[in-house]
Amino acid sequence: MEQLNNQPAKEQPLEQRNKKEEQKKATDYEEQKFEEDKNDEPKPRFWEYTVLQFSDEQFLNSFHVSRSTFYSLAEQLEPTLRRAPVLHGRNTVYSDVIPVAKCVGLALYFLASSERLSVIAEQFAVPRARTIKCLKVFCNAVMTNLGKALRLLPQSEADCNQVIAGFQRECNMPAALVGVIGVCSIPLRNNNSNSTLRMEFLLDDRMLFRELHLSHEEKPQLDPMFSYAPNSLTLLPPRRINGRMVPAFVLAPAQQKYPLRPWLMQRYKYPDQPHKHDFNEVAEHLLEMSDCALHRLMSRWRFLSQPLDISFQTASCIIRAATVLHNLLEEVSEPHMLEWGNSVDVSKFKAPPMEESRDVNKELVKGLELREFLARTISSTEMESIT
Repeated sequence: MEQLNNQPAKEQPLEQRNKKEEQKKATDYEEQKFEEDKNDEPKPRFWEYTVLQFSDEQFLNSFHVSRSTFYSLAEQLEPTLRRAPVLHGRNTVYSDVIPVAKCVGLALYFLASSERLSVIAEQFAVPRARTIKCLKVFCNAVMTNLGKALRLLPQSEADCNQVIAGFQRECNMPAALVGVIGVCSIPLRNNNSNSTLRMEFLLDDRMLFRELHLSHEEKPQLDPMFSYAPNSLTLLPPRRINGRMVPAFVLAPAQQKYPLRPWLMQRYKYPDQPHKHDFNEVAEHLLEMSDCALHRLMSRWRFLSQPLDISFQTASCIIRAATVLHNLLEEVSEPHMLEWGNSVDVSKFKAPPMEESRDVNKELVKGLELREFLARTISSTEMESIT
């Protein structure tokens, strides 16, 4: 027995060893194939699956519009969007169709989130180039169908009276103020280069955006809003205040190359008298309101609160449409959650000071005289309220 146990084991025949190796290879292959097939299974996509499971609160916090407003917007834009080649795929390199609702969802999700375009493209399973085209056709549809929401400077007498009365309720500025100008700079990051988009905007008493001027640092700079007459401001009828005819005017920020004109007021640079301090106090309050309006816009559409990885032309198209949508949503009192703005710091987007040129225009003297009159009117009104 010991002798048998001490004998070396016999080797298996070659044929038997080969058979076992083949069986092992087959088993390994089947396991590998199973893993590959499992990985190739269609994964749930954000729009087609995840969004459908959203509660109303999740939907609002993801797209910054309510579900009912979303479908109303899609319905209004459908006649224009359904003709866009990039959606139906005809005459393009794309074979699949993007439904109108998905295009609207993609665009709103881009506007509302701070995600980069590449992330949006991946979530919606749309190539990046096509994602940009979807954004453009959406924005063009908004401007075509809803662009009137970016109303121009008050033109009718009723509109002027309403805006002027609104500003008077907010502050002590004499009753000829029809708007407040704000300026910000938005970083662009495109083709491995950094640049800046300059955004000028005119706000009314409800902090809705009335006019929008966009320029690029690499292109010839446009003159600031309302710098030269005649313009839409100078065409408005004057108002009688304390026996004097006062032109309708707007308030502009300092150090942004706005000239002082009867229709274009600015705070005193070096106030040295009480009435000048009173004027500056009112002006600073109004300019703070413009910061609040910008914060509200940027917190609703958070794509503005980060460097944009798109061209100036594309950014301009999207910003205009976003402003139109913001106005519409504000006018219908669409929910705007405070937490949306927790991470938005508008001070980071302050436009850098611009070097002022020597002003020799004869309108400067008229502007100085009118500002003095407005400042003394504010002071006298405040004294009356005290007594």
